[in-house]
Amino acid sequence: MEETKGIILFNRGDKCICRAIVCLYSLRKHYDGAITFYLEDPYPHEFDDVCKYFNVDVIHNEEKPELKALVRKTDMFANPPYDRTLWLDADMVIMGSLDEMFDKLDDADVVIPHFCGWWADGPKISQRTKRFQGIAEQRHIDKALGHYPATNTGILSFRKSDKWTKFVTDWVTLAHKGSLAHIFIPDEVSFQVLWPSIEEWGLKIFIANRKFNVSVLHDHGGTEDIRVAHFHGQKHCLDVPLCNIWKNVFAEMCKDNIANINHFLQYADKRLKKYITANGGTKIFAEGEVAINDVVGEVSDTTIVTACDSNYVEILKHTFPNWRKYKHIDNHPVIVFVNGMDIESDPRLEFLRLPNVTMIPWSKENDLDNVTDHREEMLSAFVLGAAKYVQTDYWLKLDADSYATDDRGFITDEMKQYAFCGHKWGYSRPDHIKQLDEWAKGHWKGKLKNAPPMINEGRIEGRRFYHNVKRTISFIQLHKSKFTRFCVKLLRERKLPAPTQDTYAFFVANRFDPHTVGTMNFKKGYGFTQGKGKLGSAWFEERMKQVDAENAK
Repeated sequence: MEETKGIILFNRGDKCICRAIVCLYSLRKHYDGAITFYLEDPYPHEFDDVCKYFNVDVIHNEEKPELKALVRKTDMFANPPYDRTLWLDADMVIMGSLDEMFDKLDDADVVIPHFCGWWADGPKISQRTKRFQGIAEQRHIDKALGHYPATNTGILSFRKSDKWTKFVTDWVTLAHKGSLAHIFIPDEVSFQVLWPSIEEWGLKIFIANRKFNVSVLHDHGGTEDIRVAHFHGQKHCLDVPLCNIWKNVFAEMCKDNIANINHFLQYADKRLKKYITANGGTKIFAEGEVAINDVVGEVSDTTIVTACDSNYVEILKHTFPNWRKYKHIDNHPVIVFVNGMDIESDPRLEFLRLPNVTMIPWSKENDLDNVTDHREEMLSAFVLGAAKYVQTDYWLKLDADSYATDDRGFITDEMKQYAFCGHKWGYSRPDHIKQLDEWAKGHWKGKLKNAPPMINEGRIEGRRFYHNVKRTISFIQLHKSKFTRFCVKLLRERKLPAPTQDTYAFFVANRFDPHTVGTMNFKKGYGFTQGKGKLGSAWFEERMKQVDAENAK
């Protein structure tokens, strides 16, 4: 049987998505063979369509959150889909033929380029190697400190075998230990520790020409015939000569929206966002100076987040188009947490099948611990779900039964200074405050444990507890994603200490820094108001017609 060969890549998360699209585009200019992309949640699932565009097979990995992404990528090497496999990091631009990386496997089990002309006994690599002392076997460290070429595991090829699988297993084990010890690039350094002793696994290695892994920062023009340019460590947009390689391919793709790349700019990493908006939005593209925002649009730092079940989806059918029409949410990534419906096939969700919308199944069976009722189940999506799936710096919660009354902007820089900012409100449910006080009393954080009971900081009138300070209601509420993730880290289990999203956020912010709670009048100042889901979808259908009529005057 003829040997199979192909290229594999891996992605988890979204910050490398734009670079991965550029990588695939450049790869297909020089390679028409088999490619497999391993994808692991969380990531933007519309990237699957990019893989189809470039005729790339997709394998959806089972999540292994215990392994850091760099270690998890190494885990892919143990059982590849090909006899001869070439691994590529997604932050590369391919500039020429890669055949030699496969051909050298005729006489070797693994092929990896010499990186930057560095050596293992030089100051940089030897210092990294020594960080594994006490973690790796000392004999491997001693040998690795000899005069061997430095390597970088952004690209390597290997032959499938039981011996190779055993080596990868030991490599992943060591890299994971390095990760737990907070060692920088543990996958790469652990390989540098092990490969000089690779004959112990019965393997043979070939060190390829550095042209197959050219560092954008450290090459200094020393390599001719660059086959692979590597923008490691988010160096794709630096102001250095070799970065023009990446910038020009990126520009070429944006101009013609190749593989729908413009849609994915909502996931741009911070350096790419800065590049896009630098100098008033103007950059030198491959065909001259153009206004980059005219080409790619604004890159949003805010995700719109809502949720629906089989009841509220009928309301969302009316409010969601209202948000699109008046608040232009198509300019933002949108997440919809969906309960009780198949996101792939349910026809009730057809109006949500848009390029910027990601639907995420949400249920107590899969996502939560010890949830008591459906209300708590859905509200938890706006804490636990948002913390897990939102990738932008901010996110805006919109209740499915809230709606716009005009086209005024409703996200401002002033709002972004707060941990969260919502419509002004005065009271909470007393039972919720008592539950949160009880939770805080047993917490490990001093600011929670030592705080006086909040129930004493206001007055109870029937089913309402009126605070002595301002709080918010959350039919619309802008959050810092960092604060939401902090709220989740305070939990011992995947369960809110009280069945309320906004009161929990308010309680935490108030106890750590009350000044981080922002209040606005969204109804009067920003054209956005609260509806009542109990009124039913017919009421919302009629109300949206009234809004359109009022704005047409």
